[in-house]
Amino acid sequence: MRSGRHGFLDIGSHSARLLVVDVDDRKRWRVVDEERAILRLGDALASEGRLVGEIERAQAVYQTLCQRARHLGARDSEAVGTAALRAARDGAAFAAQLARGAGVPLQVLSGEEEAKLGFLGAVTTLAVQHGYLCDLGGASTELSRFRDRRLVAADSAPFGAVTLHQRFLREDPPTPAQAEAALEHVRSRLAASVPEPEPGLPLVALGGSFRSIAKLHQASVRYPFPSLHNYRMPPDAIAQLGRRLARMPLRERRKVPGLAIHRAELVPSALLIAGAIVEHLRPSEIVISGTGLREGMLYRRLRGPLPPPAEDLVGRSCENLLFQVGEVPDPAQVALSDSLLHVLEPLLPQSALRLGRAAARLRGIGRMVNFYDRHRHTFAMIIGARLFGLSHREQVLLAAAAAYEGPRRMRELLSPYLDLLERGDMVLGQRLGLICAFAEALARSAPGMEAEIAVDITPSVITLGIAGLTPPPQLPFGETERLALQFPKVFGRKLVPRYN
Repeated sequence: MRSGRHGFLDIGSHSARLLVVDVDDRKRWRVVDEERAILRLGDALASEGRLVGEIERAQAVYQTLCQRARHLGARDSEAVGTAALRAARDGAAFAAQLARGAGVPLQVLSGEEEAKLGFLGAVTTLAVQHGYLCDLGGASTELSRFRDRRLVAADSAPFGAVTLHQRFLREDPPTPAQAEAALEHVRSRLAASVPEPEPGLPLVALGGSFRSIAKLHQASVRYPFPSLHNYRMPPDAIAQLGRRLARMPLRERRKVPGLAIHRAELVPSALLIAGAIVEHLRPSEIVISGTGLREGMLYRRLRGPLPPPAEDLVGRSCENLLFQVGEVPDPAQVALSDSLLHVLEPLLPQSALRLGRAAARLRGIGRMVNFYDRHRHTFAMIIGARLFGLSHREQVLLAAAAAYEGPRRMRELLSPYLDLLERGDMVLGQRLGLICAFAEALARSAPGMEAEIAVDITPSVITLGIAGLTPPPQLPFGETERLALQFPKVFGRKLVPRYN
């Protein structure tokens, strides 16, 4: 895939979506624009089996999205159609007519192709090794099984939130008899798709319907972190939400916190399908993916059909974030941070090293907004970033470490997220942050110079041998001394730096 700007379009059964990204020669990427338009092709499919009556609106939407990509400077666009186009009697002719009017070819995916792209788009961004994956769409539901981050089996079931609603749940709210008939229909198809499920594995869930369910759950528990991607839900949350909304009419569902108005009509059918899937697979947890088909199209062109190893995700997404903000870390500062992390590793849990390395690379990115308030902006930018391979708890700790100014300020930053943190996390964040800040002070004190670090750790003293900084640091005035005074409180040991 060439560097530059590219567009990816997904013509789904419920909506059409556009993703425009910039890619550089190192295969880093950043989102430039995203757009969505509600189509509801699944309604026409369920009622007539043909789409010709929707051609005028669909053409207007498709042409506008293609024109939007060109206006933004996309050098090429790739477009795919999913279940509604696949299942309709006139789907191929419908797709060809859309493409002729817009000048962008539209490929109608098979169910297996759709499942593979959804799998690639989701698993590329999540640190999961084994499990099931479900893409709950408007007219189809893709179910996949993966092991060691490789697709084992994939199937596309011909029902989705739109088509199930149209076929079974016609009253508002649906009657118990309608819900039971719909449930039996889904159960029978799931038994054919996954005849012998393996319980206790995570279920990776993607698609607009699952994201709507996750938003409902986040609102119900007042979740403090502003992201859906990698949100973890207990399986019984689906049944709880289903019972809450089952007898609620549409006018009331539209007022439910966390539920978008355009999703209110379809949420009963989405919850019914999701509940049947959980009942059948019996997963350990539900992991929400904010990425899917369009990102799968991107990753296939960037890196091929297989997701990268999970251990690569944090580093790759940090590189993407640096690309997004146009920041280039100081190599000397990063090297010093890595050296300090290495020599102080005995005072850190093993899992902390990747967070420390990421914090060193993202230290101070907030200067791109305002240098004088860079630490506060660094924290906000990392909290709001889509970073892959990290739990929400880990992302909060990374943000706090990269924005470190002192123990008191860190406690203030982390106070809204205490429900996400585990015992010892405050100390861990302070230790990682102090290491990054001390490395920054050393690097700023001797610009362009390389140093070698050695350490001797006793129960009361950390003796830090720093070779290569000649003369000893003079700038920034007092910063290394100020940070050294924080070591007794943060590490429980006095820091004695020795320059030679």
